[in-house]
Amino acid sequence: MTVNKLMQEAEQRIKAKEVFTVIDANGELREDVRVITPEMQETSNKRKALQTYKNRADNPFTLVNMEASRELALLEELNTKELGYFLILQSYIDYSGMLKKTSEANLPMTKKEIGEALRIKQRTYSKILKKFIELGLLHQEAVTQYNKEYQAFFVANKYCFRGSNKSDKVVKMFIGSLQELYTQTDIRPADIGFLFMLLPYMHFQTNHLVKHPYERDLYKSEALSQRDILELTGIDEKNVKTHLRMKLSGVNVFGTFRAGKNSIYKVNPSLFFRGIMPNEELKADFTLTGQSL
Repeated sequence: MTVNKLMQEAEQRIKAKEVFTVIDANGELREDVRVITPEMQETSNKRKALQTYKNRADNPFTLVNMEASRELALLEELNTKELGYFLILQSYIDYSGMLKKTSEANLPMTKKEIGEALRIKQRTYSKILKKFIELGLLHQEAVTQYNKEYQAFFVANKYCFRGSNKSDKVVKMFIGSLQELYTQTDIRPADIGFLFMLLPYMHFQTNHLVKHPYERDLYKSEALSQRDILELTGIDEKNVKTHLRMKLSGVNVFGTFRAGKNSIYKVNPSLFFRGIMPNEELKADFTLTGQSL
């Protein structure tokens, strides 16, 4: 059979099926090969983009900078409670970094609303805001809304931001989950500050707490032991154990797993996640095991 004859038969088969198929050099239909045209690829990309947008809308997050957080955690001027207050504030930023009571709010948060979000009284939140501004964590500026001027607070984008980013040195903080955690009466600002201290040690895609978070090979990244956590945070053993037992709606914030004689720790991906999207295995670690008891 001539090449032209083969081509004619191939064309007839394609038209008959009205789909894109592959015919090999022998004129045989290859069911195991799929043709993806530029148009099909564009449609697929749009579908993925829509799903990504839907995921962000359903479960919005703030991106927390790991290196900036590590530097801040080492700053002597800030204690664990104050680090907790700062992380809570990061859950209230909009895409410009401005603090707003809700994502739907049109006006910036007032000092009183900030105090309510942090669960502290006026005297305390006034001191906290002043200190954060002096350290460069926040800045205040006038914004105009509805032809009226308001004083707004902004979190420095060195530490966190909303939107997309190509860097893998950021951790997603799910806004609703963190705010829900802090509404629990047994959760204190120092608990949130403890979380803040450990964000720079989250491993990519696995949420393990490790010594070398930028090492993609989990086995080379070296899991943090409880003793390591004591040294990194400077918090005494009793309080570290209390922090590690935190729960969000009955599910552990930190998963504890045995590895020989040692314990290793993971962070619940419903609160924080470093990567694109947690896989089902990681989710199951917190829903189908003793971590949810």
